Amino acid sequence: MTMSVQSTGGTETEHGGFVHSALLYHSQREYLECVATFIGDGIAMGEPVLVAVPGDRLELVRALPRRVFPPSVAQLRMVDITEVARNPSRFLAIANSFLAKYADRRVRIVGQLVWPGRTADECLACVQHEALVNGALANKRVTALCLYDAERMQDDVLAAARATHPLLWKCGSVHRSADYAPEEVLARCNQPLPSNPGAVTYLVRGGADLRPARSFAIDYAGWVGLSQEGLKDLQLIATELATNSLQHAGGACRLAFWRHDEHLVCEARDDGQLNDPLVGRRPPGGTGTASRGLFLVNAMADLVRTHTTAKGTTIQAYLRLSPMPKQMG
Repeated sequence: MTMSVQSTGGTETEHGGFVHSALLYHSQREYLECVATFIGDGIAMGEPVLVAVPGDRLELVRALPRRVFPPSVAQLRMVDITEVARNPSRFLAIANSFLAKYADRRVRIVGQLVWPGRTADECLACVQHEALVNGALANKRVTALCLYDAERMQDDVLAAARATHPLLWKCGSVHRSADYAPEEVLARCNQPLPSNPGAVTYLVRGGADLRPARSFAIDYAGWVGLSQEGLKDLQLIATELATNSLQHAGGACRLAFWRHDEHLVCEARDDGQLNDPLVGRRPPGGTGTASRGLFLVNAMADLVRTHTTAKGTTIQAYLRLSPMPKQMG
């Protein structure tokens, strides 16, 4: 399948639901030409557009000629993704919120989850998100363009982009990806998470242990230099992770805390299994505290990594110890 970039409407007509494409760009010109046309086509068809890219790229998009899109377009939202979705697990909730606002029509989303400076763990979480959204948004009227810097990103990140996006842009046209295999990617992402032999630990056996566990976490976090705001987030993260284990794993939760580079890591291990890979990524409904608790964890943490099998589940939440400088996209 090949379609001109000047008319992406046929893509929606053919698929009806979620259209998930990636551009592996090699120059700023290629980036801006594709983004401008993608946004302009959407606005011309009355489709609300969400642009979520790093701040420096956001400025480039805002500087596009006014003929591309008027600056006063009410249905165009632009956000700095390094601020709203440093934790990639938040981005599905952001997309769903945008969809809910315009439930009566098709929407467009331009996203750049991976940028130079992302850690290997963050990149893996981005890859997992890109694989998961194929199922999560399958029946939604969304046309998505995901951007990857082919000149500056590692080969494994670009290979993962080809494996998680059914459609790829090249030379102004969109083609099916011969490497598309999201389920294989998800299996690779569900890898064991390394423990830290120097971590401090606290065993939560029941509800009575939650309060002393919070005090234990705060004492350690204060010692390693977590900010006051971070201390508040850590209290809630440790509580929600432990409560989730007690309520849904049917046993004790082993909390562990350690410093990893410029982050404090809060880990929860239990004997349960997470059967829904989207738990904590979608806005909570009325069906239980597990999704609500893990959703809060994702909302507060800078990164969340999960490994789950029939033998047990490990969740690691990262909190930054100091402010993060702006990243170049």
